[in-house]
Amino acid sequence: MTAEHWFLLPVGAGIAILAMSSGISAGNLWVPVYLLWTRFEAPLAFWMTLVTMLFGYGSGVARNLQQGTINRSFLAQYLPFTVPAALLGGLLSPSVNVSWLILLFGAFVFGYGVWMLGSVIRGPRQVSFCTLPSPSGRGEQREKGGIGRLPWGIGIVGGTLLGLIAVGLGEIMLPRMLNDRKLSHPAEAVGSAVLIIFVTSVAAAMVRLNAQFMTALVEQRTVLLNALLFAAPGVVLGGQLGPRIAQRLNARTLRVYVASLLLVVGILMLVRFFVMVGVIR
Repeated sequence: MTAEHWFLLPVGAGIAILAMSSGISAGNLWVPVYLLWTRFEAPLAFWMTLVTMLFGYGSGVARNLQQGTINRSFLAQYLPFTVPAALLGGLLSPSVNVSWLILLFGAFVFGYGVWMLGSVIRGPRQVSFCTLPSPSGRGEQREKGGIGRLPWGIGIVGGTLLGLIAVGLGEIMLPRMLNDRKLSHPAEAVGSAVLIIFVTSVAAAMVRLNAQFMTALVEQRTVLLNALLFAAPGVVLGGQLGPRIAQRLNARTLRVYVASLLLVVGILMLVRFFVMVGVIR
């Protein structure tokens, strides 16, 4: 083992803390590190991103389970759709030019972050309700409008994006979770997102292990293992600290925090696009 990639230890801890405390996919931060800093080839950078995420998210899931910040209803809503979608995205990835997808999604994430931050600054909107019949015959109040009522749609789109470009699920899933009126604490939204991203990332990583890809991994195994020996302990540590931070944040602070990270993520994805098309070297 050499100390060439020593910096991945503190970087990994920092990235995992940000991801585990916000529910935003760590892939947004790891891909630029592996592409721009360690100079891995794009396919290997993608796989390293997924594997490193598994260490960090596994640690984060354990912490969230221990502190009780996982909402089971979210798991039932999203996982049946995110996992098959990630498998599909991983299978399609070799035949899809993801450069423009990264550009469009980066612009979307940045714009969504601006909108989300602006909505927090403006203050809570007036929520209107309508009375709808319930199975028991009594009327029940349901919110009119609001963030999407189609978790299956969010799960399919987010899972496919994760399979294709290693990011996207947390960014479009978490804002809807934070708007759920049944949450006892906003940290439940973050903890649930961490578990869903972890399981979906496992599926995305497994489907990419074809013969050609395994050959490339074997050829560069020394470099990759050396990088993981530093990155893995860092993300495991961060996975333990991040959920504790989320548990201490109130709803408004968490929204500002997530919105700010979305702005950073949007910028990083735009940088990733310019690297892929050769504008930045």
